Amino acid sequence: MLSGGIVWAGQLLVARIWLSQAIFVHQIVMMMRAAGFSQAPSVGAALIRSVAPLLLASGLATRPVALLLLLGVGQGVSGAPLAGPQALLLVWLLIGGAGPLSLDFLLRGGLARMPVWAVRSISRLYAASDALGELVLPLGTRVILAVAIAAGTGFAMWPVPFTGALVRAPWWTLLLCWALLLGLGTRPVALIFCALAPPIFLSANTPDPLEVALLLLLIAAKGAGKLSVDALASRWAGTHLRMPERADAKVPHVVVVGGGFGGIAAVGGLRRTSCQITLIDRRNHHVFQPLLYQVATAALSPADIAMPIRGVLRDQRNATVRLGEVVGVDLVAREVLLPAERIAFDYLILATGAQHSYFGKDEWAAHAPGLKSIEDATAMRSRMLLAFEQAESEGDAAKREAWLTFVVVGGGPTGVELAGALAEFARTGLEKDYRAIDPATARVILVQSAPRVLPAFSPVLSAHAERALHDLGVDVRTDAKVTQIDRDGVEINGLRIASRTAFWAAGVAASPAAMWLGLAGDKSGRVVVDSNLAVHGCPGVFAIGDTAASAGWAGAGVPGLAPAAKQQGRHAADVIRAAIKGHPSPRAFEYHHYGNLATIGRLAAVVEMRRLRLWGAPAWWLWGLAHVLLLTGGRNRATVVLNWLWAYITYRRGTRLITGKTGDA
Repeated sequence: MLSGGIVWAGQLLVARIWLSQAIFVHQIVMMMRAAGFSQAPSVGAALIRSVAPLLLASGLATRPVALLLLLGVGQGVSGAPLAGPQALLLVWLLIGGAGPLSLDFLLRGGLARMPVWAVRSISRLYAASDALGELVLPLGTRVILAVAIAAGTGFAMWPVPFTGALVRAPWWTLLLCWALLLGLGTRPVALIFCALAPPIFLSANTPDPLEVALLLLLIAAKGAGKLSVDALASRWAGTHLRMPERADAKVPHVVVVGGGFGGIAAVGGLRRTSCQITLIDRRNHHVFQPLLYQVATAALSPADIAMPIRGVLRDQRNATVRLGEVVGVDLVAREVLLPAERIAFDYLILATGAQHSYFGKDEWAAHAPGLKSIEDATAMRSRMLLAFEQAESEGDAAKREAWLTFVVVGGGPTGVELAGALAEFARTGLEKDYRAIDPATARVILVQSAPRVLPAFSPVLSAHAERALHDLGVDVRTDAKVTQIDRDGVEINGLRIASRTAFWAAGVAASPAAMWLGLAGDKSGRVVVDSNLAVHGCPGVFAIGDTAASAGWAGAGVPGLAPAAKQQGRHAADVIRAAIKGHPSPRAFEYHHYGNLATIGRLAAVVEMRRLRLWGAPAWWLWGLAHVLLLTGGRNRATVVLNWLWAYITYRRGTRLITGKTGDA
């Protein structure tokens, strides 16, 4: 059955929307007719009929609304009730519920656990109704549709009472009606009737053909149900025609290390492959890294851009999640090494991402933290907010200025977005929060060693980005190199700047995956892979994302971007699936670059998508839409939109929390 599938859920959603608009139109007709009658519908009935379409379309309180409508609430001024197919659709919603694509479905888990007896009793009643619906809804709908179609064609499916005469009809129509009635080949029969609906339902005795066709599509998506010939045949085939399992049959084990964009895409790509998947990550959550800077600048909370990996993969039966830190790979034994155990693999995908690189100056890390994880973002947020707190209590003007000077090292997308968000936050988010200082006087310095910021963008867009940064008050310094970072300041081209708060966005290095495999790696430490992302000399081992050095971008290196990691994850899954099935490997990996996006501040962003170049407000809206759509989880999308809307309207950021140690930054 497809009752839990996307086809069934989508079809039921369409049915709810269709029914809601039919009820809405019916209510409008009643209001228009009310003027010609002395007695208009009651206020309660009119109110229910007015709210019912919205509740049905959203799937909220669906069963009570359907019950009220079936009881005749809100009948027309002439007393005419809902049409037959509409009533049958309401019966579907009353007994079977609104389906997975509804608010009722989202709320049912929490309501079932509420410590309120009445609510829990209703939840148990709903569960019993769901079970009843599995039996009676498909059967009853099949019978009603078969009789309705027979009536529409002008013949009876059995002898006419008393006379025993059987009305003539085309034999194929008769067979299809009986097949639908008995539940034999139900899905194809329902689809055939849908295709023939216009000529069949021309009789004046039949209901609205579109509504009958909608019911047929519901049956086609739901199936014949348990009380049908199809169900009996399926059970018999499962018992008598099942192929015996081989005792020596082995399901391949695929181990994926890393729950980032690439790792999640690889696991999803193997969803329908006969294999067992184990995803290993040292954190239990998947984080949307492009918005980490918004956590660091108090615009979003960590939960807005992160989701538990187990929640992401909860519906994938062949995938398990293991929390742990990989410390090595034994290629001879074909095992992944964890501190206290070994996990065997047939295929291995390394998607371990990247880490900060200070170009040999690792001592700078303590004074200029980078941004790669939720922990980094919350620590950076605390460091930023603590700087304002220290400045508020500092009496010495020079020391106060040092606390209010922020240096961002690196002019790529992360550095530009971080510097712009910092400047905007200081000028519009804290203006009334302090008494001894004016946060708007804070200095934000962006240091870029290249001749321009955003070097991956076109020079025109880089110029627009730099202009937008200047408008926010950011001091942009290009062709500038950092020569020293310590607790009290940053040295840029030999010039000392007193700053107690510096952030690093200048360089990254690959994870130690190459070392695990005993390989040298490229100059950034990435694992060199072939055209199918396989590691040279390591059969069945693949590297993707920031871990891999791939020339899959028209012969050039694939960039370390989220879309690239996703595409590589899906390609590695395709290669493994082909190997498991004994098929030839797919063609070489080709990275498709859809564009670059970066935001600077309110209504200021730059977007480059092939030949399309946008800046300013249009780019800002497109940037926001793209990031919301790429987020994992409907809840995260909704909360991010609400937080952005709140910040846009009020100029306030609600996650200004200092966590962790609060000593001197």
